[in-house]
Amino acid sequence: MVNFTSPPRPAFSIPKAPPPGSIPQPKPDGFPPDTVPDWNAIGLFAAGIAIGAILGASAALLWAPGTGDETRERIGRRLRHLRGDDDVWDELAAELERAAAERGEEQKEERENLKEALRT
Repeated sequence: MVNFTSPPRPAFSIPKAPPPGSIPQPKPDGFPPDTVPDWNAIGLFAAGIAIGAILGASAALLWAPGTGDETRERIGRRLRHLRGDDDVWDELAAELERAAAERGEEQKEERENLKEALRT
């Protein structure tokens, strides 16, 4: 019978793997090698964070509880507030215009309902 197994190799001949996330760099003066960052892995990680942030913001806008106009108004208001150029009077005027428009629509619907009720 033939034995095809090879003899075990000594432990010192097995090359050691570099630590995760770093590549050993030999020094010309014979000192131990320095480790430098693996920029490919760092770039992939940063790209993953950026893509995740974009997808998260998109999902938040898609499933926002308000309409597009309301959401854009809130985002604009927050940006103006962060920049420091928000004006309380401008915000109040915009809020009053929006409330007047909503009330005008409600009154129009009420008039239509009353006309229908009077016809019957």
